[in-house]
Amino acid sequence: MRSTAVALIRRGISSSKLGYPSILSFYSLCSTFHTVNHKDRPFSSTPRIDFSCITEVSDAIFLFREMVRMRPQPSVVDFTKLLNVIVKMKKYSAALCVFDEMLQLGVPVNEYTMNIGIHCYCQLRQPDFGFAILGSFFKRGYKPDVITFSTLIKGLFLDDKVAEAEILFKKLLSLKLCEPDEVTILTVINGLCKAGYTLAARDLLSSFGKTSYKATIESYNTVVDSLCKDGMVDDALHLLSKMNDMGISPDVVTYSSIIQGLCNFGRWKDVENIVAEMVDHKISLNAVTFNILIDALCKEGEVKQAEDLVEIMMQRNVCPDIITYSALIDGYCKQGQMVKARKVFDSFEDRGLKPSIISYNTLINGYCKRGMVDEAWDLFLEVPRKGLSRLSKHFLF
Repeated sequence: MRSTAVALIRRGISSSKLGYPSILSFYSLCSTFHTVNHKDRPFSSTPRIDFSCITEVSDAIFLFREMVRMRPQPSVVDFTKLLNVIVKMKKYSAALCVFDEMLQLGVPVNEYTMNIGIHCYCQLRQPDFGFAILGSFFKRGYKPDVITFSTLIKGLFLDDKVAEAEILFKKLLSLKLCEPDEVTILTVINGLCKAGYTLAARDLLSSFGKTSYKATIESYNTVVDSLCKDGMVDDALHLLSKMNDMGISPDVVTYSSIIQGLCNFGRWKDVENIVAEMVDHKISLNAVTFNILIDALCKEGEVKQAEDLVEIMMQRNVCPDIITYSALIDGYCKQGQMVKARKVFDSFEDRGLKPSIISYNTLINGYCKRGMVDEAWDLFLEVPRKGLSRLSKHFLF
């Protein structure tokens, strides 16, 4: 059965410099407006600010101070752009400091600015403060949109408030507060799966078939993957069948998750069927799919078939990576073929690959189990010289 799967793969897969901006440069950017005559301003009396040269939070804070002093003051759009720059640096606390100061100074804000504030609080796992900003929406006469509610739902999941996230989502539907989009649905599905409520996510996904709301392939892939990781492979196969019936085309991510789940239980006949289905639908295996199969074959002691798959990978212009070769090393070590394992390990540099701590750990364990303590010790001493840490959870020597 395993050899048939490899044969199917062999037969059926189609080929498939900016410098650091000085304080003077910021001052120049901000004060340019004051040195230009009105007649030289072609379109607008508001200054143009270049945000692209901001590389540090301190730069952004300095620019904010200058923007507040400028007369006429920059528009709400400019202040919102500045907040976005800080958020992209993932400096959420700093962005909130700027946001709070904007409110205190009476700098204009709009629904986009407030959405950024909600996003920052949710990323910091403080959704309650995000809901406080939601109250400001109504006071200022703005209507929260789907981005607002999607962000709050994600924040509740991040703060482990799964029940509250579900309640908020159901309120969106029942009270028609806004029309959930694909991102909202994926946020809920992903949050439920990560919290361990895979079956609830599956049932929610199924319920959308009776409504006008459409879940994307990403939502289906999230549930399929979670089902397989939870050992419910038959449920994943049933969902795959429903996807086909509903006209939702599974992709390589869908099939890879199912193949991983089937391999975990040694269900090679089913793996063969899934590979055949991929071939029929002209879906080429990618590096992830190949690595799943190679790792599973090596764990089953079928190293020769794993070697054949590596050859097929290269024939199909899919580059084997460090995961591929680490799986092979593990397979060789399990069979006591330490010379072959070391040969693959020593070939990393020529292949342009850097050994990982898992690669070292696998080979060291292989040596130890064969009583080759000197070889294991030499590798152990080599680890820090390669910039790797022995404190990694993957290092078990």
